[in-house]
Amino acid sequence: MGLIPAVQFAHLPRIIGCDWAFDLLFTGRRFEAVEAAAMGLVSRVVPDDALEAARALAADFASKPPVAMRLGQTAFMRANDLDYRRSVASAVEDFCYLATTDEAQEGLSAFLEKREPSWRR
Repeated sequence: MGLIPAVQFAHLPRIIGCDWAFDLLFTGRRFEAVEAAAMGLVSRVVPDDALEAARALAADFASKPPVAMRLGQTAFMRANDLDYRRSVASAVEDFCYLATTDEAQEGLSAFLEKREPSWRR
């Protein structure tokens, strides 16, 4: 559509690595849950009853000491968020610039009009 998934540029490589992130971000291809688990995008794949699995995980978390869990979550996020905010701010700036270009406007128009975009080369 003439735009970039800017925020994903900031966080997806941190989650699954640069190679996988580049593949997904620039091809836009679809993939199954098993591949998502293999690349580290999800921590687990559950069979048919995802709601039951989510409830079991929530019950496990709820059985832990609440103050330690709260403090642990905050400390974990702080320790793993050092450059994230700066990366996101930069990505948002790039996206905002790109959104004002003729290329993005053509991409969005083509999407809304359900036609192929006509990119100028």
